[in-house]
Amino acid sequence: MQSFDYTCSIPVTQNAEVIVIGGGPGGLGAAVMAARTGADVLLIERFGFLGGMAAAGEIHPFMGNHVDGEPLDKPVYTEWQDKMMSYRAEGSQHKMWVSKDLAMLAAEDLCLEAGVRLLYHHNLVDTIMDGDKITAVILHSKSGLTAATAKVFVDCTGDADLAARAGCSFEMGGPSGYCQPMTLCFKLTHVDPDRMPPHQEINRLYDEAKAEGIIDCPRENVLLFRWFDKDTIHFNTTRVIRHDGTSGESLSDAEIIARRQVREYLKFLRSRVAGFENAEIFSIAHHIGIRETRRIIGQAYITRDAFINREKFPDAIARVRYPIDIHNPDGKGTELVHMPENEWYEIPYGCIVAKDCSNLLVGGRPISGDHALHSSFRVMPPAVSIGQAAGIGAAMSVQENCQPSQLDGVKVREKLISYGARL
Repeated sequence: MQSFDYTCSIPVTQNAEVIVIGGGPGGLGAAVMAARTGADVLLIERFGFLGGMAAAGEIHPFMGNHVDGEPLDKPVYTEWQDKMMSYRAEGSQHKMWVSKDLAMLAAEDLCLEAGVRLLYHHNLVDTIMDGDKITAVILHSKSGLTAATAKVFVDCTGDADLAARAGCSFEMGGPSGYCQPMTLCFKLTHVDPDRMPPHQEINRLYDEAKAEGIIDCPRENVLLFRWFDKDTIHFNTTRVIRHDGTSGESLSDAEIIARRQVREYLKFLRSRVAGFENAEIFSIAHHIGIRETRRIIGQAYITRDAFINREKFPDAIARVRYPIDIHNPDGKGTELVHMPENEWYEIPYGCIVAKDCSNLLVGGRPISGDHALHSSFRVMPPAVSIGQAAGIGAAMSVQENCQPSQLDGVKVREKLISYGARL
């Protein structure tokens, strides 16, 4: 393989007290909370919009993380929901349902209202380090290579890209070495829902189609959801196994496989399932959904035992009762372990503090925990809560002129509560 030496002068075009990389659910929580806590915040996003997989990945609906009917994830997550609903016609319901376009608009609203500076269409390339400290991030855009500097950085890339480029240690995958499968979501319209057979019958027809070679998908059943329009059905049912979301080539291949499955599902549904004879493609996600990649090693580390024992911590920054939900990394099957009613486990502050980088916090799903517990806290509501804790931690580090690891996690929790977090 050939290699090239490439050097150039990289201008520093951006500076902030706190830089958040990634504008998905975790980045939304981090940027908004850091700004509300008084920091000068720059949110850098590779796409031209916010929302992450809620927008680019067309993920629907939000998964439930409630106790006594009330969300455990406040305030940013519920404010995001409310902003989305404000774009719906008066009287609309379904706060847990997600429109990719409204998710995008609402996330931008929250950031702009909080005073967050937004930088779209900039991809993270690398870091410039001084020992274990990030001094700048190198970005690529239509302008070429540029750099941005900050006192504290928050990795909300979903894949711990910033942490990896800063040399942080991390884990990937479960017992087999593979991460959970990827899924490309899509919607079909012109469906007659009154003629749709029961889910059990759809699954029987699906099994027949797989046996005949009409569909080549390792998923064990058809996962579908209703949407705002009665004649539109959302599908979260493609499955791409043994691919790596941190590898450009593997990710490219996964997109091709997933779209092949979409074509096969369309053919199957039109030809074999009542109510879908005239189905048309309404939308397809512009980015395959990635459940799991890197998990950083932090100052603390939690495992499946935290779920089983409903562990609580004095420095907890988020509460989670979403089940352990492991889509089989090797093919068929999904492990679901539910939490007892009115119970939850907590995530301690140390799980979002990178062990190997002195000015880095992590928001969203790639925090310090094992494969099983990751399958519980990876969904969007707790991802927002984890992000908002990282944002507050970053702002407090700036204000107290200390490293994130030197903060008292109990005080971070108290600050979160003062802003309306349910802790």
